[in-house]
Amino acid sequence: MTLDSNQEHPPEDQQDQHPDQQQDQQILTLPTLPDYEMRLLTAMAFFLGRKVNQQAAAVVAMYLRQSHDRILTQTEYYAHRLGISKWDLLELISTNPEQAQALLTQAGKVHDDDPDIFT
Repeated sequence: MTLDSNQEHPPEDQQDQHPDQQQDQQILTLPTLPDYEMRLLTAMAFFLGRKVNQQAAAVVAMYLRQSHDRILTQTEYYAHRLGISKWDLLELISTNPEQAQALLTQAGKVHDDDPDIFT
């Protein structure tokens, strides 16, 4: 995973890859962090001898691993409503989020009209 807010296309070393390989190495663009969090990220990168963008990718990966049970529990709940496995739903969300959204809308998502508590 490459974190680079200035790139619009895959790096040259990824341009000749099959589209499925490129998808596995998508570019992730993050908004600028608030000042305090950016300072923490920069310090973490400094102490670990990494570039800030590499540390940001490591932080995201660590958060996702720590959230694994919560994410898969929610995925399992919705997959059960759709009559598919949690792994099939996880794959569908990753490869075709529009189709996943359409299926989940038909199944009656729990959070349709609720405000986003994280904004």
